[in-house]
Amino acid sequence: MVTGVMMPTIDPSSNPWLQIYFPLALGEPSTPSQLSLQHALMSVAAYQRAYREGKSKQDDMKRGFYHEQEASRVLERFVTHEHPEIQSLRDQCTCLAAALGLISIDIFGPRATDCTTRLGLARRVIDMYQDERSWESNVLSSMLYQIFRCYETVGSTAKVTTEMTTASQDHSPESDDAPSPDDRNAITRMDTNTAFEKSLADARYFILNSSFGVSWRTMSLLQETTKLGTACSSSNPRDMTREIRSLHQRLYGVEDDPSDFLAPVSSRRTIPRLDTSSHHSNDSNGVFLPKIISDELIENHQLAFHYAVMIYFHRVIPDTYLPHDAESGHRISSRDNCQALVRKVWDRLENIDCLTPRDIQLHRGNVLWPAFIAAAESIRVDLRHRALIWFSKAAKRGVGNTLRAKEVVMEVWRRVDRQMYPDEELVGMGPVDWRVVMKEMGHSIMLT
Repeated sequence: MVTGVMMPTIDPSSNPWLQIYFPLALGEPSTPSQLSLQHALMSVAAYQRAYREGKSKQDDMKRGFYHEQEASRVLERFVTHEHPEIQSLRDQCTCLAAALGLISIDIFGPRATDCTTRLGLARRVIDMYQDERSWESNVLSSMLYQIFRCYETVGSTAKVTTEMTTASQDHSPESDDAPSPDDRNAITRMDTNTAFEKSLADARYFILNSSFGVSWRTMSLLQETTKLGTACSSSNPRDMTREIRSLHQRLYGVEDDPSDFLAPVSSRRTIPRLDTSSHHSNDSNGVFLPKIISDELIENHQLAFHYAVMIYFHRVIPDTYLPHDAESGHRISSRDNCQALVRKVWDRLENIDCLTPRDIQLHRGNVLWPAFIAAAESIRVDLRHRALIWFSKAAKRGVGNTLRAKEVVMEVWRRVDRQMYPDEELVGMGPVDWRVVMKEMGHSIMLT
């Protein structure tokens, strides 16, 4: 029971589960990585059916757990003891797909798990095939590598490093001396020529737009945000002020031209079908939406993700690094206006629900990360109500992570309300960092 709902995409022809994972799991002779992928697919299928249908929930939970254990055991043994250098490209791709399948189990499974464990296993698979750039040399391996990088980047957004010191928070960029060598090097970088963007220069290889609702540009900006956010917690602000302001300007460029941040899906950008001999790759049952509707879904999906990155930027980057509104040239560019960004995320996510037939789940895509970011930063009650309505609908789609994410959000809200004054203006960021709350609750959730 392998279906497109396991990794819902706006464009069914780009569904990795149907067009990559499922075909890789088939064929003869069977290999250890292939066996692991088969078990991973069956585990996700069982867990998802248990949540969605519930007719044989206990049996499905047991079945899902059995296949989960087998998938993990087989792949761990292969990665630890086998000799990957003799594997074909297809075998390498199957091995990575199996590792990504284990991450999907964390997403759909009923238990709270540490997502870094299986992210680490996937990273070991990447690293054991020598040069990481080799994953970008082939259409199939490039797409799997993109999915891994997306999981890795989203996973890194929840990491908490050392707390910001009072001194660094009170630091004023205007009092800086001449830029440091690191700062000067950052200034000279091309805004759009990051390593990740370079690897995605050929748009035909890009798959994250339809599967995760994120354009290549937004994903690159998120990676840069996580990197600078980590640096902010351990470095002096004067080393990064100009680099951060450059990132701020590029993030808010969406106000000038939203279309510049969209990566459209077209019929020419489909995943090449793999040769599975006598086996037939599962498809999406011919369910396709009109192009005008599909394009609208793509726009809302990708802009929701981008606005969430903007919110996340203000969570991890202290205000002292940022220009005043008058300097930025953008209408809602300060931390004080973050509730307006939260509202924009909910508008976009609700648009997706409005445009998606209730009996069709294939076109909703992975939207938990932007929804979680917006929910965790919602301090107005009306925005919190919108978050709860969204979580209620999302929980019915059979994704275990949704309920765990909601638990974290509710705890954030309780802590925020205990710390805020009754007459305090509800326009900016709340006083509670959701990353700290997630860590203290013992959760490490893959937010996809």
